[in-house]
Amino acid sequence: MATTIADVARRAGVSTATVSRVLSGVGRASPATHARVQAAARDLGFRPSDVARSLKRRSTLTFGLIVTDIENPYFPQLVKAVEDAAIGEGYAILLCNADEDPEREASYLDLLVERRVDGLIVAASTIGSRQGEWLANAPLPAVLVNTAAPGSGLPTILSDNRGGGAAAARHLLELGHRRFGYLMPPPRNLDAPDRLAGVRDALVGAGLDLDGADPALAIGDGAPTVTGGEAAMAILLGLTARPTGVIAYNDLMAIGAMRAVRSAGLRVPDDVSLIGFDDVAFAAYVEPALTTLRQETAEMGRWAVATLTERVKGMGGGGETNGATGAPTAAERRVVPVQLVIRDSTGRAPAG
Repeated sequence: MATTIADVARRAGVSTATVSRVLSGVGRASPATHARVQAAARDLGFRPSDVARSLKRRSTLTFGLIVTDIENPYFPQLVKAVEDAAIGEGYAILLCNADEDPEREASYLDLLVERRVDGLIVAASTIGSRQGEWLANAPLPAVLVNTAAPGSGLPTILSDNRGGGAAAARHLLELGHRRFGYLMPPPRNLDAPDRLAGVRDALVGAGLDLDGADPALAIGDGAPTVTGGEAAMAILLGLTARPTGVIAYNDLMAIGAMRAVRSAGLRVPDDVSLIGFDDVAFAAYVEPALTTLRQETAEMGRWAVATLTERVKGMGGGGETNGATGAPTAAERRVVPVQLVIRDSTGRAPAG
């Protein structure tokens, strides 16, 4: 039978309330009483519940983490980075997968408050008006990763999406490409417009016409998935002036685009060069290996946890006050550079 707090109290000759105060570190006890209780607990092999101790401190030593879609390999990489950093700070992670559903995400925000998490990390590609309003008045500390909630005043860490888009386009320009495509996810996605803006920056800077009768850039719309990338690429391949250099919103769309190119009897990169974004774990193992923009997920995860931990400690360890008012007056906003990783899916523009 497991040793209970009552057993320790009997061994030490004190009340169970005194044992609870000593072992939880809440309240006072004389040095002699403290020593007796500790000795009794040690002799009996009694280990107080971490959860019970944390509740007495009005803290569960848990952070909530909401991600957009756990099936996208980018997010497991981010989850691992956050969890590794959280464990180092003494916190556990309660993971919620929003599954590209704004209503589901909104319900998770409420659920995590009910579960008394000490803080919240949101890594979602879409934040609707309802979630944005909730975050602006969050009842607990919160941090945003690779997403934004304008007006929320929350610390935010982002990849340099615009710079990454520009780097991808410049790489293709250096390879001689002059007709471009961009695989675009639905408008609710927050990162995609910045990545597209970066592509446009580079192309305009190279003197290409993007708005005339024969624009140098075409857009293929599709979901941010492998099948969505395949469908979006099929649109571009059906154009009379087919792009030879295509930049995808993410690696999944780029990999789907490879299938569309092969299905059309064409080859990557001989006929079409492809670039992804994220550098997910298997991007280097598809055939041909994918050129992509690497996001620094480990750094982003560490920063998010360190920032959230600081905010929680600044509020006394619990989530009982408003996340914005309990935080520093000026929210931090950090933009992390991305790295172009050149592999085999990009090559010289085809002749003619």
